[in-house]
Amino acid sequence: MRLKILGSLLFVLAFIAAPVYAAETIQPSPGNPNVIVGGSESHKNLYVAGGQVTVNSDTKGDLTAAGGMVNITGNVEQEALVAGGNLNVSGSIGGTMRIAGGNITINGPVGGDLVSVGGSINISGKSKVSGDLMLAGGNIVVDAPVMGNIKIAGGSVTINSPVSGSVQVTAKQLIFGPGAQISGNISYKGQTAAVVDPAAKISQINFTRLPVKNFGTSAAGLLTLAFLIKLLAWMIAAWVFIHFRKNFVTRLNAEFRLKPWENLGIGFLALVAVPAAVIILFITFVGYYLAFLLGLAYLLTLAAAALLSSIVLGYFLLDKMKKPGEVSPDWQAVIIGVVIWMLLSFIPILGWLAMTVWFLMILGAGVKLLKRSNN
Repeated sequence: MRLKILGSLLFVLAFIAAPVYAAETIQPSPGNPNVIVGGSESHKNLYVAGGQVTVNSDTKGDLTAAGGMVNITGNVEQEALVAGGNLNVSGSIGGTMRIAGGNITINGPVGGDLVSVGGSINISGKSKVSGDLMLAGGNIVVDAPVMGNIKIAGGSVTINSPVSGSVQVTAKQLIFGPGAQISGNISYKGQTAAVVDPAAKISQINFTRLPVKNFGTSAAGLLTLAFLIKLLAWMIAAWVFIHFRKNFVTRLNAEFRLKPWENLGIGFLALVAVPAAVIILFITFVGYYLAFLLGLAYLLTLAAAALLSSIVLGYFLLDKMKKPGEVSPDWQAVIIGVVIWMLLSFIPILGWLAMTVWFLMILGAGVKLLKRSNN
């Protein structure tokens, strides 16, 4: 009952910020997880989420979009916040853009900073970054001119464009293509020296060779006392949750599988909207007490969603491994889910990205489930 109250409170108050900033929210219609915002439409401070999201219209103010696939062709007057699986942005962004996903392609100009985390990030030559560029990902290609500084952490990084500021890269591999033009400082930390095309015009590279981590070093880090205590604490908490709220966990598992990408979008909106509501309530002064309660409920809900993420992950993996008709005990889901969840946290970038996407899916499923149960 307490979890239902907290979830309902979050769902109701998550969009308090919308009227204050004249924001608009677009969600999928029943039976259709996809959302298309037509080019003839006009929106201001738009929040949109769905399985497949297409925004063809221009947006006044800010744009927040999330979904399994997101395609933004319209222009955004100010800032953009985008998350999902496959993301493509070809419209112009007037201010800063923050974008996170599996596969990311940027084809339009960005008037401010560009901050991105993803498995694959491609900033094409059709784009231009007027501010700083901060990226983290597995495979990163920068073909667009960057007027500010560049900071990148990734697996394979290719820079093939003019950069007005300095460049800091930490990666397994760094390549400067023929279009690279960099007069500022270049700092590179990696396991191998950078590959520089003969046509590239760059300054001297300050290279720091990183040691190759072996299995023994990683295993020693895993088997620390702190990690074992955390692992045991999560297992106990997960088991208690299943014991007292088994019905809720079962329904959450089913809701998550029904529309995972739609859940991702709703979870993302809930994640970013509630802090905005807390800030607005504090600003109004008379709402400071409600802001405190909402903030506390928000933190507790995030903690519960993280724990439920590991539990649902366990059931999901068990279903993939068990034989048809076989019933797996709950304790197996707890052990497998918590252990895999913890191990994912040790994988830089891709592991964190996978955890974030899974967490948002569970959070979105929980919000939908709690809203439906209180209608």
